[in-house]
Amino acid sequence: MLNSEIQENENTIPFMELIQHYNARLRPNESGVRESALYSNIEVDNCIVRADDYGSVLEHVLSNFVNIVTLNHDIARLFIHNPPRRVEESLQSAYGDEIEYRHSDYLHITRDTLHQIFSNLQSDIQGQESCKKQLISGIYRLTTESRQKPVVLMLYGPSGVGKTESAKSISKTMGGELLRVQFSMMQTNEAFNYVFGAEHSKSSFAREMMARESNVILIDEFDKVNPTFYNAFYELFDEGKYIDTNYDVSLGQAIFLCTCNFSNEQEIKQALGPAMFSRIGCCIEYKELTTEQKKTIIQSWFNKIVSSLQDDEVETIIKSDILEWFQKNAERYDNIRILKTKMENAIFDKLVDVFILN
Repeated sequence: MLNSEIQENENTIPFMELIQHYNARLRPNESGVRESALYSNIEVDNCIVRADDYGSVLEHVLSNFVNIVTLNHDIARLFIHNPPRRVEESLQSAYGDEIEYRHSDYLHITRDTLHQIFSNLQSDIQGQESCKKQLISGIYRLTTESRQKPVVLMLYGPSGVGKTESAKSISKTMGGELLRVQFSMMQTNEAFNYVFGAEHSKSSFAREMMARESNVILIDEFDKVNPTFYNAFYELFDEGKYIDTNYDVSLGQAIFLCTCNFSNEQEIKQALGPAMFSRIGCCIEYKELTTEQKKTIIQSWFNKIVSSLQDDEVETIIKSDILEWFQKNAERYDNIRILKTKMENAIFDKLVDVFILN
C-alpha cells in the first residue's frame, strides 16, 4: 500500500527518527540532534509507524501518542500499522473522522477456493482421504455470506501423520505463511502474558494474529493449553473477536486448526471440558499411514533432496543403497518427521564420506 501512496520526491521519515527528535527536545545535551532542529517544527510529507516500533518506546509514548508525534513535526500524512488500543484512542480523540482505516483483504472462500485447497491437499498429504473431505466440509461454511464467525477444527491422532502439513497446505492456498502457535513451549507465566497481553513490548497472541499473512491459524497441541486460559478463546471461537490488554482483533472468517495427540473424541472432550469442546466445529481423526503411503513419501522426499544437489553428488546418492534401505524399512517409522530427518541425515553423511573425508 505504501508504495502506491508515497511519491519518491516526498519527505518521508520513520517513526523512530521522530522519537529521536522528541528525546532530543527533552534532553538536548545528550542528543545528537543539532540545536536549530529542536526549537522549530520540521515539516514532513509522511511519517510511517510500523507495528514493531511500539515495542521500542516507553509506555507513556503510547498514551500520549498524538502530543508526542506533533511536538516537533508538522506531518501531512501519518501511516500507522496495527496500533495498540491506547494509540488508536489517542488518535481518535484528536482526529476523529479524519482517520481513514485500511484493512487487510484476506482471501474470500468460494467453491473455486475449496477446489484449490482440496487439490493442494491431494498433492501435499499422503493418504488421510477422509480427513481431506472433512477439512473441506468444515471450511465450506465460510462460503456463506451470513457467516461471521471463525471455523474451528480439531485435528487429532498420532504425531507425524500430516496434521501440521495439512494446515500449511491450506494456508499456502489462502495466500500467506501459516501463523503457528505452540503453547506447550511456554511456561505458565509466559503463556499467561502471551494470551492476555502484558507489556506492549512483548510478543502476544493478539499482536501475532493482527500481523498474520493468511486467515489460517494453527494452534499446536491445544490440549496442552492451561484450562485457565480457555475463557480467552470463548469469544474468539464464538464471535471472532479477541481482546487483550493492548489490542482488539477481528477474526470473523478465520480458520483455526487445533491439533492434539489424543486417539478419540471422548479423550478430547475430557481434556478440554464441555464448554470448550462445544466450540469445536468438527474433530478430524488422522490415522497411521500404510506402508505403501510411507514408501511414496520416502520417494518424494528423496527426490526433493536430490534435486537440490550438484551433479556429482546426485550420481553418488543415486548409486548408493539409501533409497532402497528406507523403502525396505518403511514399516519401522511411525513418525514421518523422524523418517524424513533420518533419510536426510543418511544422504548428507554419505556426501561427507565421499567428498570431504575421502
